[in-house]
Amino acid sequence: MSDSLYSKLWEVFIRLNLEKKLCEYLAMEKWEEVVGETLSSHTRPAYVKNGILYVYVDSSVWVQELMLFKNKLIEKINNKLVIPNIIKDIVFIDKGRNFKAKRKTNISQKPILSLREEERIAKIVEEVKDDELREILRNYYRNLAIMQKGGIKDDRNKKG
Repeated sequence: MSDSLYSKLWEVFIRLNLEKKLCEYLAMEKWEEVVGETLSSHTRPAYVKNGILYVYVDSSVWVQELMLFKNKLIEKINNKLVIPNIIKDIVFIDKGRNFKAKRKTNISQKPILSLREEERIAKIVEEVKDDELREILRNYYRNLAIMQKGGIKDDRNKKG
């Protein structure tokens, strides 16, 4: 992405006071990349509130294991973000059996976007030259459209 477009985007985010929220969203999006495939199969980022990333975990054994690496995970997540030290802490929440059941339910009930909706989203992000940012924005708009159809529950403001 050209520096000027990138700078202009960040200026807009800053003017709208959205830069911190965007980085919080990116922290959740980067979770699998940070922890790897094995850990991501036992965890799911739930929401970020006041700089604390809340992560659902499928068992207390994994909660204990993750606690040993919490500081390193915080460091790795923050290194992936544009604004430093967005994530101050991670809280691991043992969801037990509900973890997998809820995950499967969300996936199976996810509405499918129409070709027209997909084309509209593609048109919105087509001018973004940076592949990673374009994909992030595409996912954001897709999830927003799916949420409007009632397919993804936004439980960032709820307690686990």
